Amino acid sequence: MATEPKHDVFICFRGRDCRDEFLPNLVKSLKGAGIVPFLDEDTEKGVGITPQLLAAIEESWSSIIVMSKRFATSTHCLGELEVILKKNKTSGYPVMPIFYRVDPSHVKKQKKEFKRAFTKHKKEESGNQVNRWKDALAEFGNLVGWVFPSPNYR
Repeated sequence: MATEPKHDVFICFRGRDCRDEFLPNLVKSLKGAGIVPFLDEDTEKGVGITPQLLAAIEESWSSIIVMSKRFATSTHCLGELEVILKKNKTSGYPVMPIFYRVDPSHVKKQKKEFKRAFTKHKKEESGNQVNRWKDALAEFGNLVGWVFPSPNYR
């Protein structure tokens, strides 16, 4: 990275799934440990969100990806996941996976809610893009991470 990171960690998450319950506790714990997180609520209003989020990934030392049931329904989340994993492969960028109320094997194999999300994406996106997202999810599902809560998936 050419410049000093602005954030210790970029948090990639699907807001509808975890913004109210899980995320506040995660952020509080990180800040309590002196870790500076970046959240999408830190973005400048009136400016395109995608360029800001991609810049924030580049300006962060690491990423936490909170994989939840509706994560794959968001093309923004899938795009961030793809960028983060590519950065991990090319530069060793640290990625910390959290499987929030999902079975990691469902992520890896795109089962249940992940399969439903991709059925919809296939109708709306190019085949190449959908395949890259599927590959990113499969790669993410192979990472060792934290499963929360464990072992019950709601």
